[in-house]
Amino acid sequence: MAKNDIEQMLTVSKYQFLNFIRSKRLYILLIITVIMALIFLMVIWYYIDPSKMNSNDFLGNWVTFVPFLTILIALFFGGDAIASEYDKKTGYFLFPNPIKRWTILWGKFMASLLASLIVLLLFWGFALGDTYYYFGEITKEMWQSLGLSLLYLLSLLSLTYMFSSFFKSSAVAITIVAILYFFVFGIIESIGMFTGIEPWFSITYSSSVITNILKNPYPPHIQEISQGGLKITIFNPPVNTGIAIMLGYFIVSAIIATIVITYREMK
Repeated sequence: MAKNDIEQMLTVSKYQFLNFIRSKRLYILLIITVIMALIFLMVIWYYIDPSKMNSNDFLGNWVTFVPFLTILIALFFGGDAIASEYDKKTGYFLFPNPIKRWTILWGKFMASLLASLIVLLLFWGFALGDTYYYFGEITKEMWQSLGLSLLYLLSLLSLTYMFSSFFKSSAVAITIVAILYFFVFGIIESIGMFTGIEPWFSITYSSSVITNILKNPYPPHIQEISQGGLKITIFNPPVNTGIAIMLGYFIVSAIIATIVITYREMK
């Protein structure tokens, strides 16, 4: 990677981040995050007794919201990142410039990742701060859960960019990705529960390691429940499996997105 490529990437990243600020996307999601964190604080204060649980279990109440928040972040900062260049026709002015298309992609990705980290770490700040207030400690498992949530963000953002590179309409791109994350992957995992087929190919399946890492003992990989003639299989991915799924999605999605934006024509 030439020095000029890095400089161009950083320039694209700078202006993309400024776009998040000017469009108020960053502010909107920060406000939503703060509101949700305050709601969590009130619910925990009124309905949860910290004295009856350990610090990891207490933090787990917060962390259950992290996968949903991460999906929301990915949609906000990556859903139309590439599709908008085709939708708003800005690509006609940007792509012909003496700048490699992949530097545009990764410059935008860096800006999206920075904005995403600001939001996600804000929520984690509330979660860890509240936990430390009650228990006076931050355990190793908490840092591991935080690290896994950051990896999940990275993989989910990469996958969102890949989908965004396929569409010409920003609205269509965001809608399709939202349906996939909130419904399709969930349906796939539900089918797996009834068929006994582990949904290892679902990115949202891997997110359960973020909360499971806080549990002692760690939930068994396979749990079978039979009731009234109905058999349900609950899968809990081991930590290494969850990490492998996330890394796989990140790498494959990044490669595909890079290829698509490099060779796709403006029409």
